[in-house]
Amino acid sequence: MDYLLVFSIILLTVFTLNSSVFAQTEIPYDQKMNEVDTETATFALGCFWGPDASFGALEGVVRTRVGYAGGDKNNPTYKMIGDHTETIEIDYDPEVISYSELLEIFFASHDPYRPAYSRQYASLILYNNSKQQDLALEMKRKLEAESGREIKTEIKKLDKFYFAEDYHQKFRLQQAQDFKNHYLSQLSMEEFINSPAVTKANGYFTGNGERDNIIQNIGELGLSTELQERLLERNSIDPAECVTFCKTEDADSVVINEEESDQELRERLTDLQYKVTQLDATEPAFNNKYWDNKEPGIYVDVVSGEPLFSSTDKFESGSGWPSFTKPLVEENIVEVEDKSLWMTRIEIRSKNADSHLGHVFEDGPKPTGLRYCMNSAALRFIPAEDLAEEGYEEFEYLFE
Repeated sequence: MDYLLVFSIILLTVFTLNSSVFAQTEIPYDQKMNEVDTETATFALGCFWGPDASFGALEGVVRTRVGYAGGDKNNPTYKMIGDHTETIEIDYDPEVISYSELLEIFFASHDPYRPAYSRQYASLILYNNSKQQDLALEMKRKLEAESGREIKTEIKKLDKFYFAEDYHQKFRLQQAQDFKNHYLSQLSMEEFINSPAVTKANGYFTGNGERDNIIQNIGELGLSTELQERLLERNSIDPAECVTFCKTEDADSVVINEEESDQELRERLTDLQYKVTQLDATEPAFNNKYWDNKEPGIYVDVVSGEPLFSSTDKFESGSGWPSFTKPLVEENIVEVEDKSLWMTRIEIRSKNADSHLGHVFEDGPKPTGLRYCMNSAALRFIPAEDLAEEGYEEFEYLFE
Protein backbone atom coordinates (compact mmCIF):
# COMPACT_ATOMS: atom_id res chain seq x y z
CA MET A 1 0.00 0.00 0.00
CA ASP A 2 2.86 2.36 0.77
CA TYR A 3 4.24 1.93 -2.75
CA LEU A 4 0.81 2.58 -4.25
CA LEU A 5 0.41 5.69 -2.14
CA VAL A 6 3.84 7.02 -3.14
CA PHE A 7 3.19 6.25 -6.80
CA SER A 8 -0.16 8.05 -6.65
CA ILE A 9 1.43 11.11 -5.08
CA ILE A 10 4.09 11.17 -7.79
CA LEU A 11 1.47 10.92 -10.52
CA LEU A 12 -0.56 13.69 -8.93
CA THR A 13 2.51 15.91 -8.66
CA VAL A 14 3.52 15.32 -12.27
CA PHE A 15 -0.02 16.03 -13.46
CA THR A 16 -0.16 19.23 -11.42
CA LEU A 17 3.19 20.43 -12.78
CA ASN A 18 2.24 19.56 -16.34
CA SER A 19 -1.08 21.36 -15.96
CA SER A 20 0.76 24.42 -14.71
CA VAL A 21 3.21 24.39 -17.59
CA PHE A 22 0.41 23.79 -20.08
CA ALA A 23 -1.51 26.75 -18.71
CA GLN A 24 1.51 28.99 -19.11
CA THR A 25 2.10 27.94 -22.72
CA GLU A 26 -1.53 28.71 -23.55
CA ILE A 27 -0.74 32.43 -23.38
CA PRO A 28 1.07 33.43 -26.60
CA TYR A 29 2.56 36.61 -25.15
CA ASP A 30 4.19 34.62 -22.34
CA GLN A 31 5.55 32.07 -24.77
CA LYS A 32 7.16 34.84 -26.79
CA MET A 33 8.43 37.09 -24.01
CA ASN A 34 9.76 34.36 -21.74
CA GLU A 35 12.38 33.72 -24.42
CA VAL A 36 13.70 37.29 -24.25
CA ASP A 37 17.03 37.96 -22.55
CA THR A 38 16.33 40.60 -19.94
CA GLU A 39 18.14 42.89 -17.54
CA THR A 40 16.71 44.13 -14.25
CA ALA A 41 16.12 47.62 -12.90
CA THR A 42 15.04 48.25 -9.29
CA PHE A 43 13.30 51.49 -8.30
CA ALA A 44 11.28 52.93 -5.42
CA LEU A 45 9.06 55.95 -6.00
CA GLY A 46 6.23 55.93 -3.50
CA CYS A 47 3.45 53.37 -3.24
CA PHE A 48 4.40 50.49 -5.51
CA TRP A 49 0.92 49.78 -6.90
CA GLY A 50 1.02 52.63 -9.43
CA PRO A 51 4.56 52.07 -10.77
CA ASP A 52 3.84 48.35 -11.08
CA ALA A 53 1.19 49.28 -13.67
CA SER A 54 2.82 52.28 -15.37
CA PHE A 55 6.19 50.60 -15.91
CA GLY A 56 4.52 47.31 -16.83
CA ALA A 57 2.68 48.97 -19.70
CA LEU A 58 5.91 50.18 -21.33
CA GLU A 59 6.97 48.46 -24.53
CA GLY A 60 10.22 46.67 -23.74
CA VAL A 61 9.31 45.93 -20.13
CA VAL A 62 8.82 42.18 -19.92
CA ARG A 63 7.64 41.71 -16.33
CA THR A 64 7.35 43.58 -13.04
CA ARG A 65 7.18 42.51 -9.40
CA VAL A 66 6.72 44.54 -6.23
CA GLY A 67 8.48 44.07 -2.92
CA TYR A 68 10.64 45.57 -0.22
CA ALA A 69 14.31 46.57 -0.44
CA GLY A 70 16.89 49.08 0.68
CA GLY A 71 16.98 48.23 4.38
CA ASP A 72 18.61 45.78 6.79
CA LYS A 73 15.61 44.00 8.31
CA ASN A 74 15.28 40.33 7.36
CA ASN A 75 12.05 39.13 5.79
CA PRO A 76 10.08 42.38 5.94
CA THR A 77 6.30 42.38 5.46
CA TYR A 78 3.83 45.11 4.62
CA LYS A 79 2.82 45.45 8.29
CA MET A 80 6.39 45.10 9.58
CA ILE A 81 8.42 46.74 6.82
CA GLY A 82 11.16 48.02 9.16
CA ASP A 83 13.72 50.20 7.37
CA HIS A 84 12.81 48.95 3.87
CA THR A 85 11.08 50.82 1.05
CA GLU A 86 8.23 49.80 -1.25
CA THR A 87 10.09 48.82 -4.42
CA ILE A 88 9.41 47.67 -7.97
CA GLU A 89 11.62 45.18 -9.77
CA ILE A 90 11.55 45.53 -13.58
CA ASP A 91 12.77 42.94 -16.07
CA TYR A 92 13.29 44.70 -19.40
CA ASP A 93 14.60 44.00 -22.88
CA PRO A 94 17.61 46.29 -23.40
CA GLU A 95 17.16 45.91 -27.17
CA VAL A 96 13.83 47.74 -26.89
CA ILE A 97 14.16 50.07 -23.89
CA SER A 98 17.40 51.14 -22.22
CA TYR A 99 18.22 51.61 -18.55
CA SER A 100 18.73 55.32 -19.25
CA GLU A 101 15.20 55.54 -20.67
CA LEU A 102 13.84 53.80 -17.59
CA LEU A 103 15.73 56.30 -15.41
CA GLU A 104 14.17 59.20 -17.30
CA ILE A 105 10.72 57.73 -16.75
CA PHE A 106 11.54 57.09 -13.09
CA PHE A 107 12.47 60.72 -12.42
CA ALA A 108 9.53 62.04 -14.46
CA SER A 109 7.01 59.78 -12.68
CA HIS A 110 7.31 61.37 -9.22
CA ASP A 111 8.79 64.41 -7.46
CA PRO A 112 12.41 63.48 -6.67
CA TYR A 113 13.07 66.93 -5.17
CA ARG A 114 10.64 66.50 -2.30
CA PRO A 115 11.78 64.80 0.95
CA ALA A 116 10.18 61.40 1.45
CA TYR A 117 7.01 61.25 3.54
CA SER A 118 8.48 58.17 5.22
CA ARG A 119 11.15 55.55 4.61
CA GLN A 120 8.45 53.24 3.25
CA TYR A 121 7.70 55.64 0.39
CA ALA A 122 11.20 57.02 -0.26
CA SER A 123 12.63 57.83 -3.69
CA LEU A 124 15.31 55.24 -4.27
CA ILE A 125 17.39 53.78 -7.10
CA LEU A 126 18.90 50.40 -6.28
CA TYR A 127 21.54 49.61 -8.85
CA ASN A 128 22.47 46.05 -9.81
CA ASN A 129 25.90 46.80 -11.28
CA SER A 130 28.43 49.59 -11.70
CA LYS A 131 27.06 50.60 -15.11
CA GLN A 132 23.63 51.26 -13.63
CA GLN A 133 25.26 53.16 -10.77
CA ASP A 134 27.17 55.42 -13.16
CA LEU A 135 24.10 56.11 -15.30
CA ALA A 136 21.94 56.90 -12.26
CA LEU A 137 24.52 59.27 -10.75
CA GLU A 138 25.07 60.95 -14.10
CA MET A 139 21.37 61.57 -14.64
CA LYS A 140 20.90 62.82 -11.09
CA ARG A 141 23.73 65.35 -11.55
CA LYS A 142 22.30 66.42 -14.91
CA LEU A 143 18.82 67.04 -13.54
CA GLU A 144 20.19 68.94 -10.55
CA ALA A 145 22.28 71.13 -12.83
CA GLU A 146 19.29 71.85 -15.07
CA SER A 147 16.91 72.60 -12.20
CA GLY A 148 19.27 74.16 -9.69
CA ARG A 149 17.61 72.02 -7.01
CA GLU A 150 18.81 69.09 -4.94
CA ILE A 151 17.37 65.70 -5.78
CA LYS A 152 16.44 63.68 -2.69
CA THR A 153 16.58 60.34 -4.48
CA GLU A 154 19.02 57.96 -2.81
CA ILE A 155 21.23 55.83 -5.04
CA LYS A 156 22.62 52.68 -3.48
CA LYS A 157 23.54 49.11 -4.32
CA LEU A 158 20.76 46.53 -4.17
CA ASP A 159 21.37 44.07 -1.36
CA LYS A 160 18.24 41.94 -1.48
CA PHE A 161 14.77 42.25 -2.93
CA TYR A 162 11.98 40.72 -0.83
CA PHE A 163 8.74 39.88 -2.64
CA ALA A 164 5.67 41.62 -1.28
CA GLU A 165 2.60 39.64 -0.32
CA ASP A 166 0.62 38.09 -3.18
CA TYR A 167 -2.27 40.54 -2.90
CA HIS A 168 0.09 43.44 -3.70
CA GLN A 169 1.28 41.90 -6.98
CA LYS A 170 -0.51 43.40 -10.01
CA PHE A 171 -2.75 45.03 -7.43
CA ARG A 172 -4.83 47.08 -9.86
CA LEU A 173 -5.70 44.04 -11.95
CA GLN A 174 -6.46 41.95 -8.89
CA GLN A 175 -9.11 44.48 -7.90
CA ALA A 176 -11.01 43.50 -11.04
CA GLN A 177 -12.29 40.12 -9.93
CA ASP A 178 -13.16 38.82 -13.39
CA PHE A 179 -9.65 39.55 -14.74
CA LYS A 180 -8.05 38.06 -11.64
CA ASN A 181 -10.20 34.92 -11.73
CA HIS A 182 -9.61 34.50 -15.46
CA TYR A 183 -5.83 34.47 -15.10
CA LEU A 184 -5.72 32.46 -11.88
CA SER A 185 -7.88 29.78 -13.50
CA GLN A 186 -4.96 29.25 -15.90
CA LEU A 187 -1.91 30.19 -13.82
CA SER A 188 -0.55 29.54 -10.36
CA MET A 189 0.03 32.63 -8.23
CA GLU A 190 3.77 32.37 -8.92
CA GLU A 191 3.09 32.29 -12.67
CA PHE A 192 0.61 35.15 -12.30
CA ILE A 193 3.25 37.30 -10.59
CA ASN A 194 5.90 36.57 -13.23
CA SER A 195 3.68 36.53 -16.31
CA PRO A 196 4.58 39.09 -19.03
CA ALA A 197 0.94 38.95 -20.20
CA VAL A 198 -0.40 39.77 -16.73
CA THR A 199 2.19 42.54 -16.45
CA LYS A 200 0.84 44.13 -19.63
CA ALA A 201 -2.81 43.56 -18.70
CA ASN A 202 -2.20 45.23 -15.34
CA GLY A 203 -0.64 48.22 -17.07
CA TYR A 204 -3.32 48.50 -19.72
CA PHE A 205 -6.11 48.10 -17.14
CA THR A 206 -5.01 51.34 -15.47
CA GLY A 207 -5.11 53.24 -18.77
CA ASN A 208 -1.36 53.16 -19.36
CA GLY A 209 0.24 52.06 -22.61
CA GLU A 210 0.39 53.33 -26.15
CA ARG A 211 -2.67 52.78 -28.32
CA ASP A 212 -0.84 50.91 -31.10
CA ASN A 213 0.96 48.68 -28.61
CA ILE A 214 -2.28 47.82 -26.82
CA ILE A 215 -3.98 46.84 -30.06
CA GLN A 216 -0.97 44.88 -31.25
CA ASN A 217 -0.54 42.94 -27.99
CA ILE A 218 -4.09 42.43 -26.79
CA GLY A 219 -4.78 39.31 -28.83
CA GLU A 220 -1.80 37.53 -27.25
CA LEU A 221 -2.59 38.26 -23.57
CA GLY A 222 -4.67 35.13 -23.02
CA LEU A 223 -7.91 37.03 -22.37
CA SER A 224 -11.43 36.17 -23.48
CA THR A 225 -13.02 38.32 -26.18
CA GLU A 226 -15.17 40.03 -23.54
CA LEU A 227 -12.17 40.92 -21.37
CA GLN A 228 -10.20 42.07 -24.40
CA GLU A 229 -13.02 44.44 -25.31
CA ARG A 230 -13.19 45.76 -21.75
CA LEU A 231 -9.46 46.39 -21.73
CA LEU A 232 -9.71 48.29 -25.01
CA GLU A 233 -12.61 50.37 -23.75
CA ARG A 234 -10.72 51.29 -20.57
CA ASN A 235 -8.14 52.85 -22.88
CA SER A 236 -10.81 54.72 -24.89
CA ILE A 237 -10.34 52.37 -27.83
CA ASP A 238 -13.53 51.30 -29.57
CA PRO A 239 -13.20 47.55 -30.26
CA ALA A 240 -15.00 48.07 -33.57
CA GLU A 241 -12.42 50.67 -34.50
CA CYS A 242 -9.63 48.11 -34.28
CA VAL A 243 -10.61 46.49 -37.54
CA THR A 244 -9.17 49.58 -39.27
CA PHE A 245 -5.71 48.98 -37.78
CA CYS A 246 -3.08 48.57 -40.50
CA LYS A 247 -0.20 46.93 -38.67
CA THR A 248 1.02 43.37 -38.50
CA GLU A 249 4.30 42.64 -36.73
CA ASP A 250 6.79 45.53 -36.62
CA ALA A 251 9.52 45.06 -39.21
CA ASP A 252 12.19 45.91 -36.61
CA SER A 253 11.21 42.87 -34.55
CA VAL A 254 11.11 40.43 -37.48
CA VAL A 255 14.23 38.33 -37.97
CA ILE A 256 15.20 37.01 -41.41
CA ASN A 257 16.28 33.37 -41.39
CA GLU A 258 19.03 33.46 -44.01
CA GLU A 259 19.06 29.67 -44.42
CA GLU A 260 15.37 29.60 -45.32
CA SER A 261 15.20 32.86 -47.26
CA ASP A 262 14.99 33.28 -51.03
CA GLN A 263 18.57 34.22 -51.90
CA GLU A 264 17.67 35.77 -55.24
CA LEU A 265 15.20 38.12 -53.54
CA ARG A 266 17.64 38.81 -50.69
CA GLU A 267 20.07 40.16 -53.27
CA ARG A 268 17.44 42.34 -54.95
CA LEU A 269 15.56 43.66 -51.93
CA THR A 270 16.54 45.60 -48.86
CA ASP A 271 16.01 43.97 -45.48
CA LEU A 272 12.87 46.06 -44.95
CA GLN A 273 11.45 45.22 -48.37
CA TYR A 274 12.06 41.53 -47.78
CA LYS A 275 10.50 41.57 -44.30
CA VAL A 276 7.38 43.34 -45.54
CA THR A 277 6.77 41.47 -48.80
CA GLN A 278 7.95 37.98 -47.80
CA LEU A 279 7.49 37.87 -44.00
CA ASP A 280 4.30 39.97 -43.76
CA ALA A 281 5.88 42.66 -41.56
CA THR A 282 4.83 46.31 -41.29
CA GLU A 283 7.08 49.32 -41.70
CA PRO A 284 6.87 52.31 -39.30
CA ALA A 285 4.02 54.75 -39.81
CA PHE A 286 5.01 58.28 -40.88
CA ASN A 287 8.55 57.03 -41.44
CA ASN A 288 8.37 55.33 -44.80
CA LYS A 289 9.10 56.31 -48.37
CA TYR A 290 5.71 57.12 -49.91
CA TRP A 291 3.29 57.98 -47.10
CA ASP A 292 3.49 61.69 -48.01
CA ASN A 293 4.42 61.37 -51.69
CA LYS A 294 2.30 63.70 -53.80
CA GLU A 295 4.00 63.25 -57.19
CA PRO A 296 1.92 61.97 -60.13
CA GLY A 297 2.67 58.41 -61.17
CA ILE A 298 1.87 54.78 -60.44
CA TYR A 299 2.94 52.29 -57.78
CA VAL A 300 4.07 48.80 -58.78
CA ASP A 301 5.00 45.68 -56.84
CA VAL A 302 8.64 46.03 -55.74
CA VAL A 303 9.22 42.33 -56.44
CA SER A 304 7.42 41.68 -59.74
CA GLY A 305 6.73 45.15 -61.12
CA GLU A 306 3.03 44.40 -61.62
CA PRO A 307 1.04 47.68 -61.55
CA LEU A 308 -0.99 48.10 -58.35
CA PHE A 309 -2.07 51.68 -57.58
CA SER A 310 -2.11 55.18 -59.07
CA SER A 311 -1.45 58.58 -57.51
CA THR A 312 -4.82 59.63 -58.97
CA ASP A 313 -6.46 57.42 -56.32
CA LYS A 314 -4.07 58.29 -53.47
CA PHE A 315 -5.34 60.31 -50.51
CA GLU A 316 -4.18 61.51 -47.10
CA SER A 317 -5.65 59.04 -44.64
CA GLY A 318 -3.77 60.19 -41.53
CA SER A 319 -2.60 56.62 -40.94
CA GLY A 320 1.05 57.27 -41.79
CA TRP A 321 1.05 54.80 -44.70
CA PRO A 322 0.28 55.39 -48.41
CA SER A 323 -3.47 54.95 -48.89
CA PHE A 324 -5.57 54.53 -52.02
CA THR A 325 -9.29 54.39 -52.78
CA LYS A 326 -8.97 51.61 -55.37
CA PRO A 327 -6.43 49.45 -57.22
CA LEU A 328 -5.05 50.49 -60.58
CA VAL A 329 -5.41 46.94 -61.95
CA GLU A 330 -8.06 44.98 -60.06
CA GLU A 331 -6.74 41.62 -61.28
CA ASN A 332 -3.36 42.20 -59.64
CA ILE A 333 -4.88 42.43 -56.16
CA VAL A 334 -5.66 39.37 -54.01
CA GLU A 335 -7.73 39.61 -50.82
CA VAL A 336 -6.97 37.22 -47.95
CA GLU A 337 -8.71 36.95 -44.56
CA ASP A 338 -6.27 37.93 -41.79
CA LYS A 339 -7.12 36.92 -38.19
CA SER A 340 -3.89 38.09 -36.57
CA LEU A 341 -3.76 40.70 -33.80
CA TRP A 342 -7.09 39.65 -32.25
CA MET A 343 -9.18 41.01 -35.11
CA THR A 344 -10.40 39.89 -38.53
CA ARG A 345 -9.19 42.04 -41.41
CA ILE A 346 -8.71 41.76 -45.16
CA GLU A 347 -5.06 41.48 -46.15
CA ILE A 348 -3.99 42.64 -49.62
CA ARG A 349 -1.38 40.66 -51.57
CA SER A 350 -0.14 40.96 -55.14
CA LYS A 351 -1.32 38.27 -57.55
CA ASN A 352 1.90 37.38 -59.38
CA ALA A 353 4.55 37.89 -56.69
CA ASP A 354 2.31 37.04 -53.70
CA SER A 355 3.84 40.01 -51.89
CA HIS A 356 2.25 41.19 -48.66
CA LEU A 357 1.14 44.74 -49.42
CA GLY A 358 -1.12 45.81 -46.53
CA HIS A 359 -4.86 45.76 -45.74
CA VAL A 360 -8.08 47.23 -47.07
CA PHE A 361 -10.73 48.90 -44.88
CA GLU A 362 -14.22 50.28 -45.44
CA ASP A 363 -13.53 53.73 -44.01
CA GLY A 364 -12.17 55.50 -47.08
CA PRO A 365 -13.55 58.51 -48.98
CA LYS A 366 -15.96 58.49 -51.90
CA PRO A 367 -16.49 57.18 -54.47
CA THR A 368 -15.43 53.70 -53.27
CA GLY A 369 -15.51 54.18 -49.49
CA LEU A 370 -12.40 51.98 -49.33
CA ARG A 371 -8.94 52.59 -47.90
CA TYR A 372 -6.15 50.43 -49.27
CA CYS A 373 -3.52 50.93 -46.55
CA MET A 374 -0.21 49.85 -48.11
CA ASN A 375 3.44 49.51 -47.09
CA SER A 376 5.82 51.74 -49.02
CA ALA A 377 8.44 48.99 -48.80
CA ALA A 378 6.22 46.73 -50.92
CA LEU A 379 5.93 49.35 -53.66
CA ARG A 380 8.07 51.03 -56.29
CA PHE A 381 6.97 54.43 -57.57
CA ILE A 382 7.13 55.20 -61.30
CA PRO A 383 6.84 58.96 -61.99
CA ALA A 384 4.34 59.89 -64.72
CA GLU A 385 7.07 61.22 -67.00
CA ASP A 386 8.94 57.88 -66.83
CA LEU A 387 6.03 55.56 -67.60
CA ALA A 388 6.93 54.92 -71.24
CA GLU A 389 10.61 54.46 -70.47
CA GLU A 390 9.76 51.96 -67.73
CA GLY A 391 7.33 50.03 -69.94
CA TYR A 392 4.08 51.31 -68.43
CA GLU A 393 2.96 53.60 -71.29
CA GLU A 394 -0.55 52.14 -71.15
CA PHE A 395 -1.15 54.26 -68.04
CA GLU A 396 -0.01 57.57 -69.49
CA TYR A 397 -3.62 58.54 -70.20
CA LEU A 398 -4.16 58.98 -66.45
CA PHE A 399 -1.91 62.02 -66.42
CA GLU A 400 -2.76 63.75 -69.71
